[in-house]
Amino acid sequence: MLNKITSKLAALKNDESGASAIEYAVMAALLVVIIVFGISLLGAGDENAGIGKALGNIGDKLEATATP
Repeated sequence: MLNKITSKLAALKNDESGASAIEYAVMAALLVVIIVFGISLLGAGDENAGIGKALGNIGDKLEATATP
């Protein structure tokens, strides 16, 4: 009986199938951090800087061309 338990523990110790799932989770978390950081650098929440300003300018130009 003790031999069975030790062999199962040894097999569990050598099993690395869960390691790849952890690696994928770490990579996904890192990717999320990079995306959030990139969006914050572009200034997505600020209308006076970055991408908010660019989209506002495009909207203003579209409105100017649409009205005669």
